[in-house]
Amino acid sequence: MTAVLSAKASAPATKPIVLALLIFSFAMPFYFHLGGLKLSGYRVILLLFMFPAIIGWLSGKAGKIRPIDILVISFSFWSALSFSVNHGLASMWQFIGMFMIETLVPYFIARTYIRNLESFRYFVKCLFLLILILLPFALFESFTGKTPLLNLFGKVLSVYQKWIFEPRLGLLRAQTTMPHPILFGVFCAPAFALTWYVLGWHKSFFKKVGLTSVVGGAVFFSLSSGAFLNVVIQLALMGWNWVFQFLRKKWKVLLSIFCVLYFIAEIGSNRSMFQIFATHFTLTPGTAWARIHTFNFASDDILRNPIFGIGLHDWTRPHWMVLLSSVDNFWLVVTLRHGFPALFLLVGAVIVTFFQLGSRNLTGATADARLGYLISLLGLCVSAVTVHLWDATFCFLMFLLGAGVWFLDADDGSGQDGDQAQAEEGGRKMRYTRFPRALPGELSIGRVARTR
Repeated sequence: MTAVLSAKASAPATKPIVLALLIFSFAMPFYFHLGGLKLSGYRVILLLFMFPAIIGWLSGKAGKIRPIDILVISFSFWSALSFSVNHGLASMWQFIGMFMIETLVPYFIARTYIRNLESFRYFVKCLFLLILILLPFALFESFTGKTPLLNLFGKVLSVYQKWIFEPRLGLLRAQTTMPHPILFGVFCAPAFALTWYVLGWHKSFFKKVGLTSVVGGAVFFSLSSGAFLNVVIQLALMGWNWVFQFLRKKWKVLLSIFCVLYFIAEIGSNRSMFQIFATHFTLTPGTAWARIHTFNFASDDILRNPIFGIGLHDWTRPHWMVLLSSVDNFWLVVTLRHGFPALFLLVGAVIVTFFQLGSRNLTGATADARLGYLISLLGLCVSAVTVHLWDATFCFLMFLLGAGVWFLDADDGSGQDGDQAQAEEGGRKMRYTRFPRALPGELSIGRVARTR
């Protein structure tokens, strides 16, 4: 009881402004140079809140240090070491420093400032509001090919380049304010399950559909197979949860089914699972062909450099693939640049997150928020097999990874507080608490916790 009360008492303000600033800065398309550093909107926010976030984590405001924290920190330092080995520290110290900031600071901002259900819901609201603002511009871009937001910001500062592709499904791909249309879709997609389970808590089915349609519309106009796959995975998991809600161990059953099907596919098919995945989950056959060959040749470089990878050096490929320089697989890029240890550390952080959060006994709004969070994180991690995450989208992945650690410190009381807050938003003042009302002249335990 004392530990729970102290954890609640140490939580910062329930709606920290840094969460809104960081989420909206991810969608800022401009950048400028200062002292040799390339700074963008989100990098400015990371630099401003770097020390408060890290000091808050070290001081215990984010709860105790978790194995997930150690894995993320180890991934960052190993990646920095691999850059130093491949390129030398003297010539890469600025790049390495900024890489570590983009890896660690978004994670620690989420760890330090998202400490309860209300702050978690605030983060989801900010993300949803940003997507709602970008949706009309995405619609406009898909039909006209014009980029009004890039043009607007471009009148003052340097902005990301405008990408022009062949139409898909009769539409042009929306970029809005992101470096690439793929990143626009991938950035918006994790909000799908979060919106359904967090913002849609205790709302009617039609209101939930209306809210998630905003996210689905933004993802659609990106016309990215990776973003589409993200939403499809989330829908499948949400459907499984609804159909088998009576089954206590439904997620273990699903994991077992997946392992069996994976084994059968590997044994019974003349193609690898990645080849099957790339062939059936892309919008154009040419894209699938490129992904398969890229995977094969990049894997050869990885096997030749398994410990530290090849850094930022160009990967080996035949002359007829010289124009295909990009590697559209985030996990493959991590291994290619930093070696297997970096891959194991980052994947290990994701796996530990799922197992530790999944083992917590939570109820009410907190349990639903956890479910939405885990589904969103899984969708992003799986879709990252088909896309590379860089710039703000990579920072968003690290932020999302840290945004769910607070569930490990949550208890039934947190869920009840969330139920009460949601009820008050709807105009119904309902009181859910396991503690009795304080008698005149007395303080309840909950009030003592909040005033410490």
